[in-house]
Amino acid sequence: MKQLLIVAILIVNTLNLNAQDLNQLDEFLNILEANDKLMATMTITNGGNQIYNKAVGYADVNSSIKNTSATKFRIGSITKAFTATMIFQLIDEGRITLDSPLTLFFNGIPSASKITIAHLLNHSSGLFNITNDSKFGEWMLKPSSRGDMLKRIQAYDLDFNPGEQTAYSNTNYLLLGYIIEILDKDLYMQALEKRIIKKIGLKNTYYGSKINNSKNESYSYIIENESWTITSETEMSNPGGAGAIVSTSEDLTQFMNALFAGKLISDTSFEAMKKTNDNETCHGIFYANMNGLDIYACEGGIDGFQSMLIHVPKFKTTIALTANALNYSKMQIMLSTFGLLSGQPITMPVFTTLELTEEQVKQYEGEYACDEVPYKLIFKANGTVLMGAPEQSNLKELTPTKQHQFTFDTLGVVLDFHPGVGVVKFTKGNEKPLLFKRIK
Repeated sequence: MKQLLIVAILIVNTLNLNAQDLNQLDEFLNILEANDKLMATMTITNGGNQIYNKAVGYADVNSSIKNTSATKFRIGSITKAFTATMIFQLIDEGRITLDSPLTLFFNGIPSASKITIAHLLNHSSGLFNITNDSKFGEWMLKPSSRGDMLKRIQAYDLDFNPGEQTAYSNTNYLLLGYIIEILDKDLYMQALEKRIIKKIGLKNTYYGSKINNSKNESYSYIIENESWTITSETEMSNPGGAGAIVSTSEDLTQFMNALFAGKLISDTSFEAMKKTNDNETCHGIFYANMNGLDIYACEGGIDGFQSMLIHVPKFKTTIALTANALNYSKMQIMLSTFGLLSGQPITMPVFTTLELTEEQVKQYEGEYACDEVPYKLIFKANGTVLMGAPEQSNLKELTPTKQHQFTFDTLGVVLDFHPGVGVVKFTKGNEKPLLFKRIK
């Protein structure tokens, strides 16, 4: 799942849940909050019991409304796990099968007769990801009917033949959400309420609408000019079954625990849900096996919201992060959390910046190449600011932290320049550092 499950490498043989001082995690999250890196909640459960809950930052910056354990966040693509669960419930009821063709519901979609429910669930349908539509930025903020979305989907040919490859596509889960509505003869939000929310007693989970802070819903933010700036809101009729749910970190852990405890779908369906088609992509969740340890997870992002939900069956441990503002590596937060639970103290981040002159910044400009990867790194001076990114990507502002070192905290990237020899060491999280040589 885009390297999400690399967190598993930190878990060796056991989780020292009783021995750990979770005050370290408090300190870590407080540091991120104090440096405008994170506004969020985190919940950890073990054996179904909550062992940690923490809220940092503001649900509404302008009104100084703090996030709390009851604050609700848009969870983006974690919605897909809920949608997949309801599809498997329909399979358990004998109303569809994994092999049911899309033509049972929609005829106008390219190659619909060759696309099955299983292809939609495990992202092997070949359907174009509709959020990559060139006009997505225009229509995402306006209401869309099912007919509107189907017309957009039908305008694109398949990216590949069904079953031949795996490629993440929101289109798959939009269609699955519509299929739930068709079979239940009800709106997605009502099916969700009946099939999951009431069944396991979730208190703060529902299909989203316009954000309302009087309902304890958070706005989302991005960092601009060194301060949190509120983002525009996606109109929730657009993400639908692919990303329209609002929830809390507490409810997400409860949902994941119920799913793995067999409270939502049959054992047969659960085994089918966990089956992978590319060693990673299951049917609504994602999987990794690291050092013999099974890890299941999902993550989401919509507007300025970011979320991540991870379950380790062997230790019956679940971690949920729901954020309404993130200017730091989401992966690094989870790595640090799992590291602490497996006996490794958190190395607290230090956020310092330097004031550089235009001449100092210019010494880092250029194109840099590495024999180990197929892309180059591009760096350009913008006055006293260094901008950088892989080639063919939008340049991002880099933060100078010490002499000849810059960071891009959102992705956990550290860049150590050696201008005398035209080399930069590129380090991302716990991955192996790469050396790039300036070529022009």
